[in-house]
Amino acid sequence: MKKQTRKPMVLASALLLGMTVFAPIQAGAAEAIKEEVQEIQLEQQQIKGKVLFYSNYELHMSGEDGKWYRISLHDFTDEQIEQMGLKEDANIVVKGTVLDSEAFFDSFEAYKRQLPEDITEEDLTKIEGLYKKLKEVEKDFNSKINEKVGSGEEDGEAKNLDEEKWSCVLGIGMMSCHGNLNKEEEDEYEKIRDEYSKIMGEISNEVHDILAPYLPEEDPETFEEYMSFFGDELQEEVSAEVLEELQAIYKEYLNLLEKDEEDLAWEKLDEFHEILNPFLKHYEMESFEEWLALYELEITDEDKEKLKPLYEDVKAAQEAAESEEDWEAVWEKWDLVYEVLDPYFLEARVSGTFEEYMTDYKFEISEEDLAALEPLYEEIKELTMNKDYDAADDKWGEFYEILEPYFEEYATKPIKAYEVEINGEEYKAGAEEKVEKEKEQPKEGNKEEKKEEKTTEEKDASNDKNESTAKDA
Repeated sequence: MKKQTRKPMVLASALLLGMTVFAPIQAGAAEAIKEEVQEIQLEQQQIKGKVLFYSNYELHMSGEDGKWYRISLHDFTDEQIEQMGLKEDANIVVKGTVLDSEAFFDSFEAYKRQLPEDITEEDLTKIEGLYKKLKEVEKDFNSKINEKVGSGEEDGEAKNLDEEKWSCVLGIGMMSCHGNLNKEEEDEYEKIRDEYSKIMGEISNEVHDILAPYLPEEDPETFEEYMSFFGDELQEEVSAEVLEELQAIYKEYLNLLEKDEEDLAWEKLDEFHEILNPFLKHYEMESFEEWLALYELEITDEDKEKLKPLYEDVKAAQEAAESEEDWEAVWEKWDLVYEVLDPYFLEARVSGTFEEYMTDYKFEISEEDLAALEPLYEEIKELTMNKDYDAADDKWGEFYEILEPYFEEYATKPIKAYEVEINGEEYKAGAEEKVEKEKEQPKEGNKEEKKEEKTTEEKDASNDKNESTAKDA
């Protein structure tokens, strides 16, 4: 079954206080990353809209114009951001500089905002070097994956990738791989990913070692505190004898941590969990009937008969899985389940009217394009219901070709904010605190006049305060 053509996805990574975090981003954005991120200095913008979410100095908002914006708050202080109270659906006005791409958000300039404020220039330089090394590793990784999943280069850029294969490579959407990868491909992708993860882990450890002295020291949990984490997970009471054994092992673990023998400490904690695990609740999958009800699909009795033994096989395998090989077998069994379900998903996609389907798109589409899209949708619907899925997929390609300019027009816009108004307060980048709204400020021309209006009592009170301060000093 074919897949709709979209822009290639690449695996991007970011270092956050010595931890590696992976997230998919558009390849175009990754290629645009430069050592110096350029701003379109002349283009300023004011956006009114609502908060979608906030994370790590990034604000995502929907504008009144129907567009989505990715806002950099990197120039605001932590105190200001906390005072803003950036809650979902809050009304907000942002003034900022338009960035020429989203590359800034993946730059060291943006990343260093997450580092401790008291970090030395020497350590900052070391981390910047590691960050650049990270980007080189990432670039090399993307190049290798493009060779395996893409189809070469066209005009200097990688051609569109097979997105179904990408979902398998990235470890996301495992249920939708449907056997698109053969064993040789799977082995190759895992080899590349393991190689990349190992290098990333080494860089992450180096960053962690540099940042460790800046991180607040926390005493490890006592045995009682540590055991309290498992309160709801215990399926049966742990005997006094076992508790005594666990407490002794945990004490050894703490002693090893004190001696900075971390590797031995973690081994001791593993020993602790091996003893505790039999007393913990274990995840159980839903019954076949409960699981199938989650999809709200009208499945024929014939296909239910096919699905039930397949699901029971998956359930048994998944509940018993321990090794990596076990889990690979589980995913293969899920593939068989979703081969039966796939047609139902495809048909559910076009179960409504054209008007209902188009409500998912929040941007305004011209009457001319709507007139071209509607007959295509009806044709797709007919082909899908007749189970001609490949022909329907070709028509989906034509459908999204008409919508592509809208996706580009309404793609997330990157902005670097210098002023934010929210909850009736204004905040300016670089200012220590929030500022009063302009209408509440005295006019420029009246400042001297206001000063002259100071009463004698106010002046005396001010003098008394200054004298008191001087005596205290």
